[in-house]
Amino acid sequence: MRDGARTIRLVASAFALGVMALFAHAAKAADYPTGPVRIIVPLPPGGSSDLTARLLATFLGNQWKQTVIVENRVGANALIGMTAVSRAKNDGYTLLFGVPSVTTVRALIKDATIDPVKDLEGVSQVVESVFVVAVNGQLPVKNAVEFNAYVKANAGKLNFGTYAAGNRLIAEYYNQLSQLKMTHVSYKGESFAVAALAAGEVHMVVGTAVTMKERAAQGAIKIIAVSGDGRVLSMPDVPTAQEQGIKGFDPALWFGVHAPAGTPAEIKRQIAAEIALFVRRPDVIEKLDGFGLTGKASSPDEFQKFLVKDAQIWVDVAKFAGIEPQ
Repeated sequence: MRDGARTIRLVASAFALGVMALFAHAAKAADYPTGPVRIIVPLPPGGSSDLTARLLATFLGNQWKQTVIVENRVGANALIGMTAVSRAKNDGYTLLFGVPSVTTVRALIKDATIDPVKDLEGVSQVVESVFVVAVNGQLPVKNAVEFNAYVKANAGKLNFGTYAAGNRLIAEYYNQLSQLKMTHVSYKGESFAVAALAAGEVHMVVGTAVTMKERAAQGAIKIIAVSGDGRVLSMPDVPTAQEQGIKGFDPALWFGVHAPAGTPAEIKRQIAAEIALFVRRPDVIEKLDGFGLTGKASSPDEFQKFLVKDAQIWVDVAKFAGIEPQ
């Protein structure tokens, strides 16, 4: 009997300790944040990701009545910033303002020190923007159907330009879905690739809407398709690639907030709730529109599922295109 009673006391004690730990954990999450929060941006200052992160930091600082610091940690295709966050304490006080490089690491970087999709956890998406498919303005085509037919009728004569490793994956994805074969030409930046497109050095570039719209207005290039499921309000006459029979072409330029793996779910939900408020503010909507971006919040689970799916897509695209991780 004494042994049985002792066992019962031990089980009860362990249960009580577990309950106490659970309540302590919940209280800690409920108090979050009680000090400065750091948001690491893995790209240089001044770009749309950095500017958006600073808008968000100002908003969160006001909401939380705490200091929210933006720190740029640049290099290695954004891997330096990702690694810094993945190795930080998983208490919600160090966050990553993530960019699409998070999901291209598996496809592009050989022997990476971390796997961002596993070593980081999605908190919420923040913004999204479509990619547009543009062609040289002198080509005798008006849409993606006509361009795809033109490429196939001129096999081996056309090429496409890209301006970064991740951008090449997107262009290759379009080509694979369209069953197009063109020669790849690499440029050092989007502006250079678009200038080459306007000059007729290349015949197609997949790029950002804000950049392409400016050139298209001048007549030097034609926008023949946009990515995603629906048309863009600022370009209502441009059909999606999917409308034109190119099923599945839905890559997006996105930014989002990530936390180190193991960050308490309640803290992630609290941050996600604040982001949902942030993207609905009229002043934020106006500023994001100036960057060519649209606010889009999500739950931690939704964002994580998106990241896992996106990472696999780029691995498959790279393998099909013969792109080896470097």
